[in-house]
Amino acid sequence: MFYILKVDLLVAAVIFSAAGLIILILFAWFELKAYAAAQLRIYKRLASFANPFAISRTFSRSKVRAPLMPHKIQ
Repeated sequence: MFYILKVDLLVAAVIFSAAGLIILILFAWFELKAYAAAQLRIYKRLASFANPFAISRTFSRSKVRAPLMPHKIQ
């Protein structure tokens, strides 16, 4: 009787510890994603304050990609 109870408790402990570990990993994953997104927003905002007259080719509003040299040098 006590042997079966001990085995059941051991199995339950393994199952609940695995579930807790999965929940902890998911929590850490979502927190890291939020942290990375916040860092990117901070970086973009600081870049816009650093040089507001610079033309950014990475975050252009137009869908047309402009060439690096739009005219020929003669």
